[in-house]
Amino acid sequence: MDQKRLELNIASTFDELDLAVEQLQDFIPTLDLDDDLSYRVILLASEALTNAIEHGNKWDENKHATLRLVMQEDRIELTVTDQGEGIHWTQEDPLEEKKRLADHGRGQFFMRKMADEVYIDEENCRLDLVFHCIPQNL
Repeated sequence: MDQKRLELNIASTFDELDLAVEQLQDFIPTLDLDDDLSYRVILLASEALTNAIEHGNKWDENKHATLRLVMQEDRIELTVTDQGEGIHWTQEDPLEEKKRLADHGRGQFFMRKMADEVYIDEENCRLDLVFHCIPQNL
């Protein structure tokens, strides 16, 4: 199988974020994944990119976020970076009673639960998510 990839470099605006998510949604079906994996990749890529723009770049349209998605034979590697001051990764559980109504805090939880591997480079504002997969056409 040839490597398939999507690389995006976007300004930190709502419009750019929307366009990036649309491009991602158009790209994922070309990978021939099952519905569950397709959903997880799109959801977590969108969440990671939103976090990079909102929390990392603080909606500064002069700062950019990048998304790189590469599919190899048995895995999808997703990398998101921003130009912020570092990733502040928490281990809080949004299912705790006191956090259930909070308007933030679920994305990192979903990433830990829905990706097969999660790597955080806090200093360099980089998040790597890995999904193990077997394409449906094999």
